[in-house]
Amino acid sequence: MVSDDLVERIAAEVLRRLGGGPPAVTTDATPPAAAAPAVPAPAASATRPAASASAGLRSLVLLTGGDRRLDEALAQVGRIAECSRETIVVLSPTAQKLVGIPAVRRAAPAAEVRTDGDPVKLLEGVDAVWLPNLSLNAASKVARLIPDSLVCILAVRALLLGIPVAAAHDSLYPAGLDPEKVPAAVRARVEELVAELRRLGVRVCPVEKLAAGPASGSGSGCAGGGDCTACGQCVERQPHAVRALVDSGAARIAAAPGSRPAADGLAALIDHTLLKPDATENDIRRLCEEAKRYGFASVCVNPSWVPLCAELLAGTPVKVCTVIGFPLGATTPTAKAVETRDAIANGASEIDMVINVGALKSGNDALVREDIEGVVQAARGKAIVKVILETALLSREEKIKACLLAKAAGADFVKTSTGFSSGGATVEDVALMRATVGPEMGVKASGGIRDRATAEAMVAAGATRIGASASVAIATGQKPGGKGY
Repeated sequence: MVSDDLVERIAAEVLRRLGGGPPAVTTDATPPAAAAPAVPAPAASATRPAASASAGLRSLVLLTGGDRRLDEALAQVGRIAECSRETIVVLSPTAQKLVGIPAVRRAAPAAEVRTDGDPVKLLEGVDAVWLPNLSLNAASKVARLIPDSLVCILAVRALLLGIPVAAAHDSLYPAGLDPEKVPAAVRARVEELVAELRRLGVRVCPVEKLAAGPASGSGSGCAGGGDCTACGQCVERQPHAVRALVDSGAARIAAAPGSRPAADGLAALIDHTLLKPDATENDIRRLCEEAKRYGFASVCVNPSWVPLCAELLAGTPVKVCTVIGFPLGATTPTAKAVETRDAIANGASEIDMVINVGALKSGNDALVREDIEGVVQAARGKAIVKVILETALLSREEKIKACLLAKAAGADFVKTSTGFSSGGATVEDVALMRATVGPEMGVKASGGIRDRATAEAMVAAGATRIGASASVAIATGQKPGGKGY
């Protein structure tokens, strides 16, 4: 008797052909049967042909607003669907207009096509996430872990959950624009975004190699079809595959000279912080070296150290973050705006400003919003802004109000604490802040986070960034030393 699985696959093929969809893409380098990500394949049986033995993944495809090489992107959607037991395709509003649901259904007749849904449910049981037409806008948001739309929420959440993510870089430049004619400084910034995505564990590759799999190698020394060339770069280029080997019992992993293990998902969420007033130049240099070594998101330092950090971290994905109105938040909006401009001119790309706590508690909402807006305007297009609420000093209602004022003022993140007040981050505060700002903003947990378990609890509650001075201990799981910031 013919199996239900075989009937479903035959029906899908008939629908594909009737719908005029593109033929299956087959090349000598990446045949469909070998194109699935490198995960254990289910054994072939009498009722399942051997050709479909690798079709065991549940795949989530995210289509954004990238408009370059769309035909190739759709062809890859079809290949991904053919190599997966189940495929869900989610379109952003721009992708709905640019690509269109009918084109997706022609490319992948058996896939479920969505334009909305609960991110938690959409990611449930997903083995791999794919972005065939990654736009510059989406790349910027994902690299900064800012979940401001459904596709970005899904991509960021996948990274937080350790789900392999693959993205094609072709659509980072708009169609009709010659990348070679783009100013060198702009091209360098785009390359930095790609480096940031790779540091987070995203496999970034040309669109024609996308279906080789999120865990497959990319770039120099790695075969586009996922075949090992013994380049020794797996610890950097295939972190998910390496982790799978370790989880399976491997005690040693071979690597080429000079290769460095990629940062895990947690390390890439950490702002490596040193705000002590007696920090020396040697301390700051050590901070930057640790940030590069472990792949932290940024170093967070006092404004006077920004030029040195910018020099030491030039050419790396690690950002320079500084504090404004720190630690009391009691300076004027003008002073904070001027301080922000000065910090950006010195090389800062992330700004953590302290809210005017006294004004908030006095009910002067207009001053609080003006305070935040001044910093946001000063940083516009040059740096992201995180608003420190100093939650230990606020009531529940004041925390909610502060989050809403920060959101209305256009800030990118809300942050719990300075680490210099009467208390630090709590899981309850992080969950409240996430519930208040929704998925559109980042939430940074900071203050008193000294070990990996605490950091993971904050992420589980909704934090997308962690501020800590015990960053190395958190990243390595070791016992922290010292007393904090």
